[in-house]
Amino acid sequence: MKSRKILLNSCLWALFAVPLHQVDKWQILKYSSIKPNVVNFSKQGMKINVEESASPIILPFKNYKKVVGVEVSGELNGQLHFAKGVKQGSKGGDDFALRIGLVQRGSKTLGIFKRMVVAAWIKKLFDLAPEGSGIDRIEFLNAVAQTQILGKKRRHPLSDLLYENNVWLLDKPGKFAFKHQFKKVRDVVALWLSIDGDGTKSDYSILLQNLELQIH
Repeated sequence: MKSRKILLNSCLWALFAVPLHQVDKWQILKYSSIKPNVVNFSKQGMKINVEESASPIILPFKNYKKVVGVEVSGELNGQLHFAKGVKQGSKGGDDFALRIGLVQRGSKTLGIFKRMVVAAWIKKLFDLAPEGSGIDRIEFLNAVAQTQILGKKRRHPLSDLLYENNVWLLDKPGKFAFKHQFKKVRDVVALWLSIDGDGTKSDYSILLQNLELQIH
């Protein structure tokens, strides 16, 4: 994991290069009732093959990072297919070809009794918290396939731990390059990539060639 310093708005920041080619840095999870994606690592980057599937891809940090921006580039092959009249993010259409989640440090913890009843992915989320600390939420930066939801934000209806910000438009196959800057610093303990096609029964692949975090 390398970082390089840059001068931005008269302040000294660093660019942290996310290791997209190093399989040993990542944790690839499975949902209990959903077919998992196939994830491959190479010199070109991380390739995620989706076949009506979904699975979290997580990069924990040894020490939390103060993130002020995100840059990502790659290539989409194929695309999501929505039934007529189905809005992306709604029931039957809650799939995205690219969601970059920032797991943010906070004060929320998971007690022993709650751990017995919550889903495995929620347990994993809280396990990412630094010792003696907790989690606030996962904030997802979404690339959307429908222009009508671009710029929209929401707390996900499935959990108050999930927040989504639809910041990029990815509505056709091909190469892409995106950036996003935050107004406030995020204290991030892990990256959580969510790329799926299970709800829309879609098959496609996405290659992430570069992913960098602007850190303070």
